[in-house]
Amino acid sequence: MVKAEFGEDWQPLGAHRYRFEEPDLFIVRIVGDVTRSDTEAMFDELEALATKAGRLVFWLSDISELGQVSQEARKLPLTRDPSRWLRGSAVFGGSFHQRLVANLVMKAIPLLRPSRRMSPLAFCATEAEARAFVEEQRRLSS
Repeated sequence: MVKAEFGEDWQPLGAHRYRFEEPDLFIVRIVGDVTRSDTEAMFDELEALATKAGRLVFWLSDISELGQVSQEARKLPLTRDPSRWLRGSAVFGGSFHQRLVANLVMKAIPLLRPSRRMSPLAFCATEAEARAFVEEQRRLSS
């Protein structure tokens, strides 16, 4: 089965793709392996979009086509704090095992960096569930 091509509104981010939906939604579709430079580029884009929007943004990550995540990419969130731009995150589309591993990594950050503020995070099976999480977070903060 061949996945449909990304529409005109999807922008390249290395091998991955992203788009921004007004007013505050950064969506990344991960395609293949993730390197440290990929993660840095995602954090850079998140910062730029939040700055341009003038607000914190939500980050949705579609990991349905995720390959391997390098050790360096996994360590980057320990050294670079996206919370200054991030209102919340949801990861969707991955297997149960991928969501479990991602959840464990995210739970390790507060243990390793106890002073870091953590934004709301959800691991969802579908994009619809991830979008519902964002809507709930918007509702809670209004």
